[in-house]
Amino acid sequence: MSTGVIQEEAFPEKYHLLGGRALTARLLLDETDPNCEPLSPESTLYIAPGLLGGTAATTSGRTSFGFKSPLTGGSKEANVGGQIGHRLARLGIRAIAITGTAPDGWMRLDIDTNGAVISNASDLAGKRNYQLHTELVGNKLRNAAAATIGPAGELKLAAASVAVTDPEGRPTRHAARGGPGAVMGAKGLKAIVVDDSEAPRTVTATNPNGYKNQVVTFSKTVLDDPRVQNTGKYGTAGVIKFVNRENVQSLPVHNHRLGVWSEEDAAQLSGQHIAALGEERGGKMLPCMAGCIIKCAILFNNPDGEHVTTALEFETLALLGSNLEIGPADAVAELDRLCDDVGLDTIEIGNALGVAMEGGGLDWGDWERTRSLIDIDIAQGTELGKIVGNGTVYTANHYGITRIPAVKGQGLPAWEPRTLKGMGITYATSPQGADHTAGMVTAREVNAKTLMQQSRHEQLVMMATDSAGLCQFTNALPSDIAGFIGEQYGLDYAEEDVLASAHEAIKTEISFNHKAGLGPETDTLPSWLYEEPLELPDGPSTFDLPDELLAQTWND
Repeated sequence: MSTGVIQEEAFPEKYHLLGGRALTARLLLDETDPNCEPLSPESTLYIAPGLLGGTAATTSGRTSFGFKSPLTGGSKEANVGGQIGHRLARLGIRAIAITGTAPDGWMRLDIDTNGAVISNASDLAGKRNYQLHTELVGNKLRNAAAATIGPAGELKLAAASVAVTDPEGRPTRHAARGGPGAVMGAKGLKAIVVDDSEAPRTVTATNPNGYKNQVVTFSKTVLDDPRVQNTGKYGTAGVIKFVNRENVQSLPVHNHRLGVWSEEDAAQLSGQHIAALGEERGGKMLPCMAGCIIKCAILFNNPDGEHVTTALEFETLALLGSNLEIGPADAVAELDRLCDDVGLDTIEIGNALGVAMEGGGLDWGDWERTRSLIDIDIAQGTELGKIVGNGTVYTANHYGITRIPAVKGQGLPAWEPRTLKGMGITYATSPQGADHTAGMVTAREVNAKTLMQQSRHEQLVMMATDSAGLCQFTNALPSDIAGFIGEQYGLDYAEEDVLASAHEAIKTEISFNHKAGLGPETDTLPSWLYEEPLELPDGPSTFDLPDELLAQTWND
């Protein structure tokens, strides 16, 4: 961005079977100084579709944003659906590397079959994401998609996200975790627009018939899965009633001090309640990208039938809802829309707001003040807005709070590590920091060593899934991914190859972190999770797994 020069390079053979998260991790380690400041010109933002991008495999259009995180200080990948991944892949683009910083004002990057162009974007400065995507995509939705930053990204706030166009042309899909919006803002890049109207409609496989058969078989497996059927009916919000049970307690309440809310309050956030509202208001389930057969995105309308958001997910309902003692779903939906519009990670902001409430910056359950803090303070960069907009740890330090819901500098997801201890292992040992999508382990009443082994396996599977460009909700097995890669690239590829590649990629992220100063001592959880019990029917529960066990996860 410093020179305004675009360089096109042939994709190196050594990266041939790397895509998505594995590719961005490798590029970050190979090309970026681990000791650079995340928001400096020396830091690089990488954007890569998965190995299966542009193909007919369901959900294969996900995109990885890779960077050194301003929150964790380490290797970070923010994964997103929407329409940009398939378009990049159809144009034959394996990765974009954005370096330097624009010397004069805001810029935009336009990519199509003729190449890429950087141009002045002063007319876009200050605009929010909904307006941006209407202007940039609008009636070109059939062939174009955008990735943009809102005011939070322009201010380089560490909780800032990148908004990606969904199939309805709205900015409801976000590369959110770790601060990619801040990194993009530091580059002076306001928007990326990708137009694949002149590109082939699909990326051709080496073995097209074999790939087609793989698509058919996999799609049937996905649709027959009861977990997928439930997600397609209620979205991720469908888990709220489960996690709010007394024997689970994984619904954060009052800045993660409690794991269960009143049955009545929790019900007002549940997927079942939202589905009932949808029947009254014209809501429905939608895909977050073209070609998705799961359709887990909740189109949420207000009582007048007007669109509010299409991303009312469990994490958002929990962190902006119960964690702040705010409800019902209508109230959280308005906050979610604002976060999408301003360009914020709902998980990080939900944690930061919880800390601010604990510090006395605003009252528990105060929806009006919470709304104005996002809509005005963060968007306009007031002193308080910059404090909260820079995330959980920054907010805690401002208020002098030591009980911080964060791991490696990143705010906790909703899944409670004191009762779902496998999630605690993932938070502690993933190079990504506190990230539930790094490896979901929700088993209970399982011994510690088994939980550690499950976390390791799920982290490998998630790395493989992110690298292929698939959605985790397909529940794809390594053998499924191997089948796709084998047919796509004409290789004898097996489950073992998928897992070995995933292992190497995680080790790549760990290597970057170690070089950046995030050594094994950071592979732990905040002390309060070890000390403050949740009261379950069968007794108090803390995260009581020793650091020695956590150290075994990647000690090979």
